[in-house]
Amino acid sequence: MGRPVQRRMDMHRWVMLSAAVLLLRGGLAMYLCGQSRSKNALSTLFRAVAETCVGILAFWAIGGAVLGHSWHRLFDIDGRFDVPMIFCAAVSVIAAAIAVGPTLERSRSIVWLAGTIVMTAVITPLAWRLAWSHWLLGRGFVDVAGSSFVFWSAGLCGLIAAMAVGPRLGKYNRDGSTNILPGHSGPLVSLGIFLMLALWTPLIAGCILLRGQWVSDSAAVNPVLAGAAAAITAMLYCQFRYGKLDVSLVHAGLLGGLVCISGAADQLTSPSAVLAGAVAGVLVPWLAVSLDLYWKIDDPSGLLAVSLAGGLLGTLATALTPSERLHRLGAQLVGLALIGLLSVVLCAAFFLLLRMVRRLRCTEADEYDGLDLAQHDLNAYPDFQQTMIKSYDLREM
Repeated sequence: MGRPVQRRMDMHRWVMLSAAVLLLRGGLAMYLCGQSRSKNALSTLFRAVAETCVGILAFWAIGGAVLGHSWHRLFDIDGRFDVPMIFCAAVSVIAAAIAVGPTLERSRSIVWLAGTIVMTAVITPLAWRLAWSHWLLGRGFVDVAGSSFVFWSAGLCGLIAAMAVGPRLGKYNRDGSTNILPGHSGPLVSLGIFLMLALWTPLIAGCILLRGQWVSDSAAVNPVLAGAAAAITAMLYCQFRYGKLDVSLVHAGLLGGLVCISGAADQLTSPSAVLAGAVAGVLVPWLAVSLDLYWKIDDPSGLLAVSLAGGLLGTLATALTPSERLHRLGAQLVGLALIGLLSVVLCAAFFLLLRMVRRLRCTEADEYDGLDLAQHDLNAYPDFQQTMIKSYDLREM
């Protein structure tokens, strides 16, 4: 009687954790929608739904076998794709969203569809498997919930994707100046932030349970503390640096704190978690502005700085633990280098191949009209849209 009851309890726990991470993906969708301009809002949300469905199936078909190092799991031949694997699929979908998010508002459907498949079926499972391999773990490498194999890896892939697709029309001028193309809905961005803040703890808890460990109190408390500390320091940085509270940069700083704590949430003390989040709250806004103004990397999603800075800090933050600091720091650097090299090589090869066979960007006319009309013949706010919708008979003439 005891074992069946425990099995049911475990199943119910994984169902709730999987649902929480999928809802976290919904919060990320709200965030990305608010970051997009109104003429691309519906397209952004449609992408989120399609990426989730495509990513889950790609992980079911291939990614689970890659992660589990068992080719019998291809297309679930052995029938072992259970509820914890749905959790892994949901985590991989979040990585895919980060990787293709910087291509919003100007990429063709093939970019984010194929990119999602490659991320969920190959890159993220390989990076995850490498991060939790006996070889790296034996050298002291620690990554509890994906600072390296989810966010650092996806951030590097997103950087390559943004460079491959190029900036949006009107983003950069010939004289080197930069134009701000703000998103259309701050409330949607804030809603997404609240959802992600609330659901980040289940993401970390699920990853800890996957490794057969107990979820400690610190693993549940530290994400909230790090996110709050990151938001406060981001506010202070913006106030002293720019003289005003930049909402988008504060939101990015908060997310950076959440990403940062994912690497060692169950190993850091509360003061260490607050310190790590505080550093992320300054570094993420600085990197976001640098990517836009100085390096001319157009990222409508705002996730590149969050993933790169947060993932780097989160992986290195385990050196804040009191034991074996130098040994662990060396192992963390080795892990970052290997996971980064794996992600960059595979992603660059993918975009090079894709660029040879298909055009990555939509036409200038479609980008000007917005992808809502160009790709869906609809828009998110029809009562306020002035552009006429093309009819199907005219498209076929």
